[in-house]
Amino acid sequence: MSTITTLDSIERNLYQFGGPFLIAFGSIGSVLNVMVFTKSSLRKNPCALCLTGINIVNFLSLYLVLLPAVLVRGYRIDFSWKDLLICRFQFYIALVLACTQSSYIVLASIDRTLITSIDAHIRRISTQRLMMLNMFIIALFWLVCHIHALIHTQVLHIAPHSYVCFRSPGIYTKIMNYYSLLINGILPPLLMALFGLWTLKNVRAIRSMSNTARARHRTAYAVGRRYILHSKDHQLVRMLLLDIISFAICKCPSALVLMYEQCTQHIEKTPERQAIELSILLITYFLYYIENGISFYTNIFISKTFRREIRDTLRIHLLL
Repeated sequence: MSTITTLDSIERNLYQFGGPFLIAFGSIGSVLNVMVFTKSSLRKNPCALCLTGINIVNFLSLYLVLLPAVLVRGYRIDFSWKDLLICRFQFYIALVLACTQSSYIVLASIDRTLITSIDAHIRRISTQRLMMLNMFIIALFWLVCHIHALIHTQVLHIAPHSYVCFRSPGIYTKIMNYYSLLINGILPPLLMALFGLWTLKNVRAIRSMSNTARARHRTAYAVGRRYILHSKDHQLVRMLLLDIISFAICKCPSALVLMYEQCTQHIEKTPERQAIELSILLITYFLYYIENGISFYTNIFISKTFRREIRDTLRIHLLL
């Protein structure tokens, strides 16, 4: 069996069997996450508010971006090339959702860095109102910023009776390749790593200043008064850090493939090599969306508080 055949088989099986599984379990997980983060005990927490936004974006990504890819790659069903509006909308919404999700994770990372500071003045910056405003501005910015995708995406005729929905060839495609690599591949992991490490540093500083360790909170003295890092805030830090790790693991392979393509774009490639690279890109594209569907399950794994909250939530709804 040739390399092309093997990769094509892996790619098709991923989308045909893994795709519906990921969409189903990811949808359930996103809904349950939202139910927990919008409970009265967490609703006013800025980080929980941001995590709610992340899960809503994840849910939309599974159906508006991953599902069309599953139909095309797994079941050879493609409607996008038949309608230019559908074609352009798919590219536009994929860009918007990808950038919004990564921006929200960075925003949540910043909030955790603020709330774990030993300086009370810095902690006061973290508020529900400011978080809602920032989330609205970020979503609006990416919606406006990517309007160009509604103009420069075309249905391309690549072979007899063969069409594909893709960006307009030429300088626009080259610019967008570098843009995607920077905005989706390089900047988000770097910012998440920066604020994640900063948060860990803050948590260690709180621990080192702690005088007592209680069942539901940790204490430290800062700016002339005792600072309490509540258990729920501590658990949110842990969940967010695991989300950052999942993001890096799932998103970075596609970024590496894009980086490789940019480095080799001027090299003449055989049709076989082009087919292999396309299959690898599509496999990493599937891996890219695994992170959108596993947040709920990583939260259950890492957080005792989250397990208790989801148990209580399910009990209440089942009784109703």
